[in-house]
Amino acid sequence: MHTPSATITLYLSARNKIVALASGTGRRWAETALALAGFTEDDDLLHTLPLDYPARARQALTHLHQAARDCQVRVATHPRPYLGDIAEAIVAALPGSWAATVLGLREQQDQHHLRDYLWETSALYELLEKERLGFAAFLRDGGGTELLLVERPSDGSYVVGALTPSADHLNATAPPPRSVIASHAHTAAALIRTRLLPDYERAVHLSRLGEAEQDLRWAQEAHEPGAYYAAALDAALDRFRTQAAAFIATLRDGEPLTAEQSVFLDRVEDGLGLTLDEPHELDSEALADAQAVWLIHGEELIEMARAATPPPVTAAKDRAPATAVLPPSAVVASATGPHR
Repeated sequence: MHTPSATITLYLSARNKIVALASGTGRRWAETALALAGFTEDDDLLHTLPLDYPARARQALTHLHQAARDCQVRVATHPRPYLGDIAEAIVAALPGSWAATVLGLREQQDQHHLRDYLWETSALYELLEKERLGFAAFLRDGGGTELLLVERPSDGSYVVGALTPSADHLNATAPPPRSVIASHAHTAAALIRTRLLPDYERAVHLSRLGEAEQDLRWAQEAHEPGAYYAAALDAALDRFRTQAAAFIATLRDGEPLTAEQSVFLDRVEDGLGLTLDEPHELDSEALADAQAVWLIHGEELIEMARAATPPPVTAAKDRAPATAVLPPSAVVASATGPHR
């Protein structure tokens, strides 16, 4: 008997639709069966079937089962909620303006490709390497923070980890934030808010301190003349001024400062030209003053910011107790027929 080389997995979405994932070496046959049954492909390359009209949906699913049989494609119904719904529930509970994007993992190489973007190479990395996952979801805040969400097949838990910041955005050298694991969406969102994001911000802060320290050390030790050196020095100073503004803001928002520390921060802020209406537009005199402040007081500011860095967030438990999950409604299970 011929073994199907492709599988269509059906997921019931809380948004009154069925999402179908075609996978396997014969995936094109599976996509053909979906098209013949009336599933539509959206901009994210996901095949969906609306459930607004139950009779029409049942007819489409019956046609799908027949087309899949003709194309020698296996049809299966996934017992867990659609990951896109979980992602939407999580981002709705996060501070700020987060958005979720779902990625169908049709081939094993899709998962392996995601590994290259992970900041922490632990539980999430192993899942992408060893398990067969249906979907992954990107959670983005629009400001450079990107998280990856997947479902762990062994127990249905949701694993969320941070993606490495873009090299244009940050040279990530600090220990990465740990992934979080939860049994349902609202617990995952709580763990992201209380542990993953604070640890992410801490790692970004420490990486920026490392960048600032490296630039300062280079500027203090390198004295090669020439236009290239001057341009590189100006670029490093401009980076430090941006970093210094963030360091100063963090210090002022943290533990109460002594009078001496407040005076120091005011002096550095003024000397770097950070109080100007256009802080990145400095004339030659102001630029020279900023460079002197950087070279003389930069190390003290870095040390002050590093000393005020909070410890990583720890938790006795990083997952919630397992909860029962209801299976998809009968409209999916009854119309697809027996699994093949």
